Amino acid sequence: MLTQRDAVDTPSHLDLFDFLVLLFQHWKWIASVTVISLSCAGLYLYIVPSTYQAQTTLLPPVPAAVAAYNQDNGRAGLPVWDASAVYTVFQKYLFSDNLRLSFFKATVLPSLSEEQRRQSEGDLRRSFERQLQVLAPDKLKPYILEVDVRSQQPQRAADWANEYVQSAARLADREIRDTINSSIRQRSAQLQRQIDLLRETALKRRQDRILVLKEALQIARSVGLEAPQASSARVSAQGNLASFIDGSLLYLRGSKAISEEIAQLEARQSDDAFIDSLRDLEEQKAFLDGIQIPGATLTVQVDQMALPPDVPVKPRKVLVILAALLLGLIAGTLLASVVGAAAVRQKRTQ
Repeated sequence: MLTQRDAVDTPSHLDLFDFLVLLFQHWKWIASVTVISLSCAGLYLYIVPSTYQAQTTLLPPVPAAVAAYNQDNGRAGLPVWDASAVYTVFQKYLFSDNLRLSFFKATVLPSLSEEQRRQSEGDLRRSFERQLQVLAPDKLKPYILEVDVRSQQPQRAADWANEYVQSAARLADREIRDTINSSIRQRSAQLQRQIDLLRETALKRRQDRILVLKEALQIARSVGLEAPQASSARVSAQGNLASFIDGSLLYLRGSKAISEEIAQLEARQSDDAFIDSLRDLEEQKAFLDGIQIPGATLTVQVDQMALPPDVPVKPRKVLVILAALLLGLIAGTLLASVVGAAAVRQKRTQ
């Protein structure tokens, strides 16, 4: 049992100074726990592979880069592609799931080891979804895009980021070219239909003219008119002149002139020379058919190409070590407090 003297020498509670003295007396516990925590952190850093992140920054193409799409569009009456429209097509492919799937099958799967390929394709695809991210980091500038790729190999991360951007750019360029070529074909077919219609109409009009002339020829022969029987005075009025040439007075030209015109119309091989707007349409069609889009057209401006990173983003060694040190100190302090408190309690009971 405690004597009255022991009760006076042993305080009923510890103040801050006594607590610090207690911790100092049991510093070995704090040091031991801290060393164990740091050892665990070192083992974690040794076992867990490093992950590297490569990043490429993208901007809309400059107007000069897309000029090849519009070299003849204005004259040909085709839609004009500006930088914004081209960049919109590129973004569609950059964010598309179809491109991710094709890139996964064409690029990611062949690069995996035999052990990794034993996993299910669904698990591999979900892992790849976490590896590759397309972001718009600045909400005030949504046209600035980033493609981030994470991998355990720095060079692979950079190669995948650049290749993914190039794949989206190629698909966008192909779609724009196909759209322009489709517009050219549609416009050319429309012009060809107009040309064919004009030729068909001209042929029908020539056939109609022949029928009218043959009827006038019969009238001229029936009345015995071989030479023209109309003077300038008789056809001076506009209406009479039209009737003399094309209308009811056509027989007055005489059978000889009418027969000659019929022979010429029937012998005509083509009416193209007599169609006013035909040559303009043929010129437009020939111009359309000759349009060719040059190669190497840029649909995106790469502001910063992805480079192999030097420092891993995961695990963060400094952060892990600091966290382990802090955790070790806290746990060691608690353990030292418990051990010290137990020692004090035991001393009081003696």
